[in-house]
Amino acid sequence: MSGNITGSLQVKKGYYYAVVNLIGPDGKRRQRWISTGYPEKGNKRNATQRLREIINELEGQNIRFHNGMKFWELLELWLEATKMRVRESTYRNYKIVMEAHIIPYFKNTGVKVRDLCPHHLEEYYRAKMETLSANTIHKHHANIYSALEYGRKNRIVNTNVAKDAWTPPIQRKQVGSFYTIEQITELKKAIAGDQVEVPLMLIISYGFRRSEALGLKWDAVDFARKQITIKATVVISGTEVKYSENTKSKASVRTLPMSDELVEYLKGVLKKQEQDKNKYGNLYHDDNYVCAAEDGTVIHPANVSKRFKKIAKASGLPVIRLHDLRHSAATNLLAMGFTMKEVSVWLGHADITTTLNIYSHVTEESKVDMANALWDGSRKAS
Repeated sequence: MSGNITGSLQVKKGYYYAVVNLIGPDGKRRQRWISTGYPEKGNKRNATQRLREIINELEGQNIRFHNGMKFWELLELWLEATKMRVRESTYRNYKIVMEAHIIPYFKNTGVKVRDLCPHHLEEYYRAKMETLSANTIHKHHANIYSALEYGRKNRIVNTNVAKDAWTPPIQRKQVGSFYTIEQITELKKAIAGDQVEVPLMLIISYGFRRSEALGLKWDAVDFARKQITIKATVVISGTEVKYSENTKSKASVRTLPMSDELVEYLKGVLKKQEQDKNKYGNLYHDDNYVCAAEDGTVIHPANVSKRFKKIAKASGLPVIRLHDLRHSAATNLLAMGFTMKEVSVWLGHADITTTLNIYSHVTEESKVDMANALWDGSRKAS
């Protein structure tokens, strides 16, 4: 919304309501619930249009934000506004950071948006550096920047002071650990027959994110063309695991070829699921997941991580993070001579710089090969 009043859609008793945010003369935030008149089912677009109309009507009545708004109140407004704009898991992460760190700090300072300066933000960053990493503080800065940008666009603040605020130098991420090809072979033997064998096999074979492997459904597996498509994920919402038709980024949506061996492996998985359906009958949850428990239900992401660590420890392999299997796939592909661009596309990174930053250790090793090659005129892998 481009004016001074902001709002969002909420559902109450099956109907959409416009919840508009106003600040009274006392500087306190007020919410007004105004019915759009539209039932929830099938009317989101109509309700959104009505929300805009309601806000325009209120602005026409010359209702304005009071300039005594506190900065923490703006943060709450932004948090509420993001609820309908981002994935549920993303919103939940924003909410955790805001409510655990940023909002309490600025509620304690009581600084108003009209008085906010870069040094207020810098003081926050310095205070948090005692317990948080520079990378984490940069994420906090990104949230604060977005909140102020939201305030600027809605004419709550004139400028985004976060643009001029100092932030601690970011620390380049390094891949902590990864498995060699020989260790991957050992892991494949160790997971055979385990309850999380299928998701681990997909992560090993493709370097999939955990959410991508668990969100894979059979309609994304094309046996005829020998292709597999990543187009959805699963997300944790409270205690539930939910299917999401969204991926981490647009680049994460990708179609990759299947080897003959993987085709046969997945056909075996499908055959096993048919046997499970007959075994469980009406109790089987036929949700079409490739990675499914024996009764057809989606496998909880946390269980995959826990089981992987137990399997690694029991088999004598180094105990690394589950996400390091993704790093293992990338590191081994780069070591085999595939280009950074090829690996970036394979992994579904939004930008090749992400791949370059994460796997800089591989490029450092290749520089040794370059030095040797220039010295003796031949290439010998280090």
